[in-house]
Amino acid sequence: MSEVLVVRGRMPTRTAVAAQKIYQSYRADLKRDFQGACGYCGDEDVRVDAVVFHIDHFAPKSRFPDLAVSYHNLVYACRYCNVSKSDHWIGKDAAVHHDGKQGFIDPCSEDYEKHLQRLTSGRIVGKTELGRYIVGKLKLNLIRHELLWQARRARKLRDEVERLIDELEARGKGDGYGHHELLKRYRSLSRAIEDYELRAYV
Repeated sequence: MSEVLVVRGRMPTRTAVAAQKIYQSYRADLKRDFQGACGYCGDEDVRVDAVVFHIDHFAPKSRFPDLAVSYHNLVYACRYCNVSKSDHWIGKDAAVHHDGKQGFIDPCSEDYEKHLQRLTSGRIVGKTELGRYIVGKLKLNLIRHELLWQARRARKLRDEVERLIDELEARGKGDGYGHHELLKRYRSLSRAIEDYELRAYV
C-alpha cells in the first residue's frame, strides 16, 4: 500500500494585513503567508514561473465583486491551478464553498487535507467525493505536480547528503571511503540539475 503524505509541505495561513485598494498589492503578503507556494498544489514559485505566479480569488471576483480586494478571499496560486479553477463555484452564496460533493475547500482551512492526499509518487488524489471533484476541477493530477513534488524531495535528500559529507570531512574520514566520493558526485550533479531548473524558469 502506498504511503500517504500531505498535499502541501505546510498549511498556508492568512495573517492580518493592511487593507489595499487593488488585490495585486497583496502579492508580497500572500507570498509570505503561503510560504512561496501554491495554496492548492504546493508547487513552489521559485521553480514555477515566479514572475507570473497568480493571485486567485477563492470566491470568484466575477461572481462576488465585493470580495475582489478582501485579503481573506485571496489564494497565492500557480497559473495551472488558477486557470483550471477559473470562476467555477457551486452556487450564488460566497459563504457556501461546497455541498459535500462538489465545490472547493479554502486551502487555508484544516479541512483541505481531510479531502485530499498525496501518494509517494507525488500524485494528488481525492480521499472523498468532494476531494475527487477538487482534483478534477483543478487538474491536481497533472504529471507536473508529481515531478515538482519529487524534485522537492530530492533537494531535501541532497541537503541530508551535504550534512553527511560535512560530518565525514570533519571526522577526517573523507578520503578513505569510496562512498564519500560518490556522495560528492551526487551533490555536484544535483546542484547542476537545480541550477538548470532555476534558469529554465527565469
